[in-house]
Amino acid sequence: MSQAVEDKLQHTHELDSSHDGTESDGGGGSSLVQQKREEIANRESKLVFWLRFLLLFVVVASAVAIVTFVYLFLTKAEEEEFTEKFHSDSTKVVEALGKTMDQTVGTTDAFIRQIVSFARHDANSSWPFVTKPDFALNAGKVLKLTKSFTCAITVFVEPEQHDDWLKYSFEHMDWVEEAKQIQEKDEEWHKPTDFENTINYGLWGFEGAGRTNATKPTEYMNNYLPYWQQYPMVADQKDGISVINHDVWSAPSTASFVKDAVDNQRVVITPPNNIYDDQADDLAIYIAGVIVNWAREYVSDDVDVTEPIGGIWIPMYDYLDSFRLNIAKDEKPVGLYYSAFFWRDMISDILPIGSEGLVVVFSDTCGPSFTYQLDGPEPIYLGAGDLHDSSYDYMGMTLSLNDIMDASQNQTTEGGRKRSSQYTGLPLSETFCPRSIHIYPSKTMEDNHVTSSPLIFTIAAAAIFVFTSSVFLLYDCVVSRRQRIVMQRALASGAIVSSLFPEKVKQQLYEEQKQEQKKQVVQKENAFSAFANGTAASTQSSKPIAELFHETTVMFADLAGFTSWSSVREPAEVFELLETLYGSFDKIALRRRVFKVETIGDCYLAVTGIPEPQANHAAIMVKFAHECMVKMDQLTIELADKLGEETRDLKMRVGIHSGSTTAGVLRGEKGRFQLFGDTVNTAARMETNGVKGRIHVSQATADALIASGKGSWLTKREGGITAKGKGEMQTYFVQRIGGTIKSGNTSDTGINTNEKASSDNDSPLDSEGNKMIPTGK
Repeated sequence: MSQAVEDKLQHTHELDSSHDGTESDGGGGSSLVQQKREEIANRESKLVFWLRFLLLFVVVASAVAIVTFVYLFLTKAEEEEFTEKFHSDSTKVVEALGKTMDQTVGTTDAFIRQIVSFARHDANSSWPFVTKPDFALNAGKVLKLTKSFTCAITVFVEPEQHDDWLKYSFEHMDWVEEAKQIQEKDEEWHKPTDFENTINYGLWGFEGAGRTNATKPTEYMNNYLPYWQQYPMVADQKDGISVINHDVWSAPSTASFVKDAVDNQRVVITPPNNIYDDQADDLAIYIAGVIVNWAREYVSDDVDVTEPIGGIWIPMYDYLDSFRLNIAKDEKPVGLYYSAFFWRDMISDILPIGSEGLVVVFSDTCGPSFTYQLDGPEPIYLGAGDLHDSSYDYMGMTLSLNDIMDASQNQTTEGGRKRSSQYTGLPLSETFCPRSIHIYPSKTMEDNHVTSSPLIFTIAAAAIFVFTSSVFLLYDCVVSRRQRIVMQRALASGAIVSSLFPEKVKQQLYEEQKQEQKKQVVQKENAFSAFANGTAASTQSSKPIAELFHETTVMFADLAGFTSWSSVREPAEVFELLETLYGSFDKIALRRRVFKVETIGDCYLAVTGIPEPQANHAAIMVKFAHECMVKMDQLTIELADKLGEETRDLKMRVGIHSGSTTAGVLRGEKGRFQLFGDTVNTAARMETNGVKGRIHVSQATADALIASGKGSWLTKREGGITAKGKGEMQTYFVQRIGGTIKSGNTSDTGINTNEKASSDNDSPLDSEGNKMIPTGK
C-alpha cells in the first residue's frame, strides 16, 4: 500500500478515535465518522478530478492546436504549390507560344525573301510572272518549321495583265508535277495525287455554291489577286480543280483580312472561321462547313478538322536592301504569302507529362472564342466559347498575341543579356481582330496539388494524439483503479481492525507498524494485513498490548439447537443463517456501543466497558442481549420458508457476568484482540447453565443492574446453579424488558413469570426503537 493511502487511512482512524467516546445509543457518532470519511474522500476526489480535467484540457487543447497548425500549414503549402505551378505552367505556355509564333513568321519571312530574291535575279522573271523553282521542296520544309499544313503565294495582277497572266500560268505548270512527286515521297502524305485537271481556264471566284469567272476586279481592289504556287498540291474531289488562279478578292470573308494586311503593311492572323458558337448565323455556319471540307483535303483522316484553324497573311515586297524589312508607306506589295495551321499545334508539346489542367482560352473581336485544356504535352479541345471555370477568374492571366510576341522577341537570357529576335519582317497587326490569350487553372490542376493529404496527415496526427491520450487515460484509469482498490482494501482493513480491536489498541498497532517501517524502510500494505498475515516484523521489543478494565460486562450468546439444525443443512444454508443473524447483531452492537469481541461457531462474544469505561455497562449489555433475541426471533421466522420450518425453533441462550477483565493482543501470527480473566470464564458458565430463549445473569451483573435502577428486570433463579470451578451460585433471569416479550415459563424454569408490568422511566428501547416498560421488582 502506498504511503499516501496509509496517511489517509491513519487520518480516518484518528477521526474514528476522536468520535468514539461521544457516540450515542442512536449511533450518531458512527454517522459523523462516516460523514467525515465521505467528506475527505469527496474532497480528494474533487481535487483529483479537477487535476485530471486540467491535464485532459491541456492535452486536448495542445492536440487541437497542433492538429490545426498541421492542417493549415499543409493546406497553405499545397495552395502555394498550386499557385506556383499555375504561374510556372502559364509562363511556359506564354513563352513557348511566343517562340512558336516568332519562329513561324520569321521562317515565313525568310522564305518570302528567297522568293523575292529569285525574282530579282532571274532575268526572265518580273512580277507577277514569277515561278519559284523547287517551291514544293522549300515550302515543305517551311511547313514543318511553322507547324502549318498548307501554304501558297498570291500575286497581284493588274487588269491589263489579265490575259498575259492566264497565258503565263497555263504555260508554267511544271511546278505542279514537281509538287506531286514531292508529296508522293512524303511518308506523312496519304492523299491521292493522280488528278490531272488542276487549273481552271481563267481567273475565277465563288458565286453562291459554285465557281464563276473573275472577269473584272472586285470592289476591294482595282486588280486581281490569284493563287499561284502552293504546297501541298490538292484538287477538288468533284472536278479536280485546285485553287490556282482563284481570285482572293472574290471571297469577301478572306478579302477583308488581305486588304487589312495590304493597307496597313502588317501580318494578319485570321480568326478560326471553321468553328462557330451558339450565336453564329447561317452564313457563319456555312463558311465553317466550307473551310472544314477544304482543310480535310490537306490533312490525314485522323486529324480533327473541326478544331480551330488559323491563317497567316503576309504581304510580299520587292525589298532586299536590308535584312530588316523597312519599307515606305506607299510601297505596294507584289503579292501575299498565306499559310494555315491548327491552333492545337501551336500549344502542343509545351508542358511535361504530369502537368495537367491548364486552361487556355483564345479570343478575338472577329470570330468565336475557343478553349483548350493542356494535359501534359497534349492539348485537349474543349469546344467553341470561353469554357473555363469562372471560380478561378481571380487567378487568370490575360495577354494579347502582340504582347506575347513582343515578350518573345525581347526575352532576357539567364546571363542577363537580351535575346536577339529571330523575326525581322513585318509586325503583327494590332488593329485587325486583335487576339488575346487567357490562361486559367482548373479543378483538375487544383486537385493534383490541393489534395486530401493535409486532411490525412491531420487525421493521422489527431489519431496519434487520440491514441496517446487513450493510453494515458487507460493508464490513469488503471492507476486510479489500483489506488481505489488499495484504498478500499485499506479502508476495509481499517474497518476490520476497528471491528476487531478497540481504538486504543488499533492506534497502538498502527504506531508500532509505522515505527517498524521506518526502521526497515519497507512499506506494508497496511497495519492489519501485515499483522493478520503474520508478516509483520517482530514487535517483542515493545511493551505488550494489554490492559485491565475494572468495570466490564461480558456476554456469551449461543444458538440453542444449532448443532442438530446445521447437521442436516448445506454449508451455504448454515452460513446464510449465521451471516444474517450476526450481521444484524453487529448493527445493534454498533448502535448500542457494545464491543463485539469475536464469534466462535454459533457463539457470539461481546463486552461493554471496553475499550472506554461505561457507567451503565451492565444495563447496556442486557439491552443489547434482549434486542438481539427479539431480532433473532424475527429473522428466524423470515428465514423459515427458505431454510426450513425447524429454523423457527432456534433460540438464543445468553449468559452475562460483570467484573474486571484483562484485554489485549497476543502478537504473533493471526493475532487478535482477546479477553482474559475470571469474568470471561464466569460469563461462559452463565451461558452453559442458561436456558434457551432467556438471558441468564450472575449475581455481579444483577447487583450492577440494581445499582443502576434496573432491578425490576430481574427474576431470581430458584435453587441457583452449580458451576464448574465455582460451586454454588445464585443467578438471575431477566424477567422482561417492556411488555413485548416474556423470558420464560414456569414449567421449564420454576420461576414466576406472571408479574404485572410496572412503569420504568429508564426503560431500554425495543428492536423498533420504542421504550420498553420493565415489570417486576
